[in-house]
Amino acid sequence: MRIVAGKFRGKNLVKSDHLKSLRPTTDKNREALFNILFSAKFIKEIGFKIGGANVLDVCCGSGAVGFEALSRGAKSAVLIENFPAHLELVKKNSAFLKVESDVEILSADAKKLPRNEKFFDLVFIDPPYAEDYREIVESLLEKNWIQKNSLAVVEFKTADEAKKIVFENLKLLDSRRYGKTSFGFFLG
Repeated sequence: MRIVAGKFRGKNLVKSDHLKSLRPTTDKNREALFNILFSAKFIKEIGFKIGGANVLDVCCGSGAVGFEALSRGAKSAVLIENFPAHLELVKKNSAFLKVESDVEILSADAKKLPRNEKFFDLVFIDPPYAEDYREIVESLLEKNWIQKNSLAVVEFKTADEAKKIVFENLKLLDSRRYGKTSFGFFLG
């Protein structure tokens, strides 16, 4: 797993092959995601820019999406994970990239977060496929982690799932399929 573009382009993140519980967003899918975030028509229409953005990566695994965002100009990243081995990996990746001052790592269950007062421009949510997406997103909305005008991106297990699911208080802007997975792009 490597950083695809930006100031950390080509840097390999800490090896994680031994963690069978980890299902990272692939390099190819991360590249596609960020290409969309930089150039899609609907992104331009809402005025989203990754440069200077505050990013929230929920169920972050290795933290690759948050680190990719920092590499491409995001101002800060909050990385949330509750699996101890994944948290250790996130900490190692943060130290390797020397971004500790730009990253906050939270050991927490995404469904049991406290109330938030910080605004996130981009919220990326990629829970384990066995988790209930709706419960996680609704909790993030209820606790103010996803706010009005936040761009929320959810990675789904199946290609059509993004088109089928409806979240109260979120507007589906677009959905894109990549291999077996899909991304849903929602506006808070």
